[in-house]
Amino acid sequence: MVTSMIKNILKRHFLKRLIITSLILTLTIFIIIGISFYFVSKNLEYELPNVLHIELYDQNETMYLSYVGGRKQEYVTIDEISPYLVKAFISIEDKRFYEHNGIDLRRIIGAIIKDIKKLSFAEGASTITQQYVRLLFLSSDKKITRKINEILIAANIETKYSKDQILEGYLNNIYFDHGIYGVEDASLFYFNKHSKDLTIAECATLAAIPKGPSIYSPLKNPINSKNRKELILKEMLNDNIINQQTYVQALNEEIKLYGEYKIDDNNSAPYFQDLVLNELKNLNLPIDLNNNNLKVYTTLDLSLNNKIQSSIKKRIPNQEIETSIVAIEPYTGKVLACVGGKDYSVSTYNRAIKSLRQPASTIKPFLYLTALEEGFTTATTFKSEKTTFYYNGSSYAPQNYGNVYPDTDISMVYALATSDNIYAVKTHLFLGCDKLANTLKRFKFSSNFESIPSLALGTNEVSLFELTSAYNALASSGIYYEPYFIEYVSMNDRIIYEHKTDKTVVANEDDVYLLSEAMTSIFDNNMIYSIRPTGARIASLLSFKYSAKSGSTDTDNYMIGYNPNITLGIWSGYDDNSFITTSDEKTFAKYMWADIIEYYNHNIKKDQINYWYNKPDNIIGIELSPLTGFYGGFNDYTKTLYFKKHNIPWYIELFNRKKENNE
Repeated sequence: MVTSMIKNILKRHFLKRLIITSLILTLTIFIIIGISFYFVSKNLEYELPNVLHIELYDQNETMYLSYVGGRKQEYVTIDEISPYLVKAFISIEDKRFYEHNGIDLRRIIGAIIKDIKKLSFAEGASTITQQYVRLLFLSSDKKITRKINEILIAANIETKYSKDQILEGYLNNIYFDHGIYGVEDASLFYFNKHSKDLTIAECATLAAIPKGPSIYSPLKNPINSKNRKELILKEMLNDNIINQQTYVQALNEEIKLYGEYKIDDNNSAPYFQDLVLNELKNLNLPIDLNNNNLKVYTTLDLSLNNKIQSSIKKRIPNQEIETSIVAIEPYTGKVLACVGGKDYSVSTYNRAIKSLRQPASTIKPFLYLTALEEGFTTATTFKSEKTTFYYNGSSYAPQNYGNVYPDTDISMVYALATSDNIYAVKTHLFLGCDKLANTLKRFKFSSNFESIPSLALGTNEVSLFELTSAYNALASSGIYYEPYFIEYVSMNDRIIYEHKTDKTVVANEDDVYLLSEAMTSIFDNNMIYSIRPTGARIASLLSFKYSAKSGSTDTDNYMIGYNPNITLGIWSGYDDNSFITTSDEKTFAKYMWADIIEYYNHNIKKDQINYWYNKPDNIIGIELSPLTGFYGGFNDYTKTLYFKKHNIPWYIELFNRKKENNE
């Protein structure tokens, strides 16, 4: 009996010592692990990214883009967010956020116990700091190594940043489905209001989404959203964030969803945004990331961009055909608009910049400018008839549009108006094929142009942007202004960059004036002989004077023109080079051009508008037939053709003197 009692006492004593020893050993291991974690995390070099907030403004200082941390989104400080939204996240995601040091041991132990019971690794115990660290530095894989790294980095981050800094970064980076990041854009997308103006029920609805964005989106899964919203409201009640009355009101509140994209909207010039951000990157500015608010004032005319969008919707057939549009201001090089396609949300590919296409007859003004420089006049004639040309042992037989030929001598003015191919090739060969190639290089075209007969008809590929930029040199009276997108950049109201004009004289003003006057005949409905001028169908839509040229291939259509206020270029075609066949497909670029250029000129302030170019002193106008380039006969249509005073053809000069003497 006594022996048995002694054995029991010894046994209990042994068990007690074993338990104490085990507890001490476990505690020692935890302390060692804790100290190791502390020193490892202390020496990590992780830092929260400096959030560079870039705002883009148009010519009228209207903001059209907020760009934060590499994304097109709104960024808000913690003070600009509804306190109920902040508390809703803390209540459901991390109740002890302001108490722990990045790791909540209570939750970790509880999660481990639950995982052991379930024989899985499914329970989450991540703090808001851990979630933010995962967003920035890690993947979402459920692995032990990832979890250890997450804990270490979170502890390290908490030693360097305040709780509000961590919370602000977290709330601006979490994902809300539908391509939306951050609480501000989520508020604008789901409710069409700022995050500071949300109701408590709306706060709970937003806080419900990040747990599983596609599962809890109120647009995709309203029942799941409602259930989790109610769970969050219950947690907020239990945490004394709201009282019983407010809780009941929030439960019964009818949530009105908005559900429209605010970012990447075509009316916010997304193609232009990309170009500005790219130019900004190339400027290599001395940006102080601690002063993270960068304001970029750009050349964009947002009103013009919106007109372009409305014209696209009005004019383009409902099919796969695409378009691109570039508008530049003469005498400055400001890019007023650049639209790279019908719909940015469908395709971000900027056809105006990146797509290389044959410019067709839109290259001809540079041919005729070259001819004027070489002694031609706008009255110089060649016979337009079906012709086969022979060059360097090869034959070349271009055709006029519709295979229509005047079969008579025609002037440069008439050739421009009707886009006569025979006249163009004859001019090109007369000058020598290298002359046009040299002129195109002078006008900053980047292509390696071949000095061949077909160059006169635009067979070398160019982008719409460089083509419109070259036309803008004509609109600027022979001065090439390097096109640009950014006027100036400021950081904390201090200007750190300002654009400096880069210009080059590429042609004589007299020659350009002669060409510009000749190019107005594209809209002259009185010049209908064998064929209509190529711009005749839109002439009735125009109330200002313009120089322009159209161009077409089997797969491309162009309309490019200008006056002293704007240069506007439009391309249309299929991305896969399908043939353009229908009448609508062949003409909508011209109608869009008329819509847009008229809108712009009608909306210029009266004290800023220039109706046309001042005639140089060296230029004289003479009333002649635009078909023949000579004096008209009885009932012939005549108009003013322009010449340099020292380069009037002798036969015209002779008649002109007789006429002046008779008068």
